[in-house]
Amino acid sequence: MRMAEVEPPPQTCVTLIATRTVTAPTNPLRNDSPMSGQQITLTADDGGQFTAWMALPDAVPDEAPASGVPGIVMLHEIFGVTGWIKNTAEMFAARGFCVIAPEMFWRLEPNFIADFAVPEQRQRGMDHKARIDHGKAIDDIATAIAHLKSLPQCNGKIGVTGFCTGGTMAYLTATRLKVDAAAPYYGTQIHEFLNEGKNITCPTIFHMGDRDDHVPADIAALVEGATAGLPDIAIHRYDTGHAFAHTERADHYSKEATDAAHARTFELFDRLR
Repeated sequence: MRMAEVEPPPQTCVTLIATRTVTAPTNPLRNDSPMSGQQITLTADDGGQFTAWMALPDAVPDEAPASGVPGIVMLHEIFGVTGWIKNTAEMFAARGFCVIAPEMFWRLEPNFIADFAVPEQRQRGMDHKARIDHGKAIDDIATAIAHLKSLPQCNGKIGVTGFCTGGTMAYLTATRLKVDAAAPYYGTQIHEFLNEGKNITCPTIFHMGDRDDHVPADIAALVEGATAGLPDIAIHRYDTGHAFAHTERADHYSKEATDAAHARTFELFDRLR
């Protein structure tokens, strides 16, 4: 199996990376890390209001054009816009992106945030995932995209990424909206929307754990089949389980997989500069 190239490949490619799960080390993505971003309020198309975390780069990178830097929509797990999501947004912003992380469960429970270590809260997040209106959530993502494009720091190019439920929504964003790049991480419901895969029109990379017990065992093959023939699609597989990029979940986090996945995501989004 081969690595995805920077230039668009002629067909879907799949890579398999062997990794090991490790205990999450002390790292800059802890919830108590200083954050420079801020919570903003957006108005939905249907008139409701919802919040989003906005993280901007401290300075436009020297190599960026005067027109600004790419905008990134970051979509949360079943736990909501947690401190981890905010800090991950900050980390992406520090790489020279304008990042927005909108709440997607606000129609079910405004400002919902759950602690993954508390079973009752985790179950509420699972319930919200089961009840979310994907169509309305996509409309909210479109609202977030419009906000990004309105920023003077943004060059108008948009990438979308997300984790778990957010990975599914990142995939659906790539199939339903006109974005410039997408990087879903271990989306748990992508297999329910395989018929939409043919609608992807932007460079897209999928990050999947081979030992993810939240998705079908053959998820990579299913996605590969759904996107067959499309240009610039890559499926990256890692020998690890679900939520491998969550630095605060010691029983899930895999540093090797996370480092490799983020490097590929940054490489993809850097093409939007």
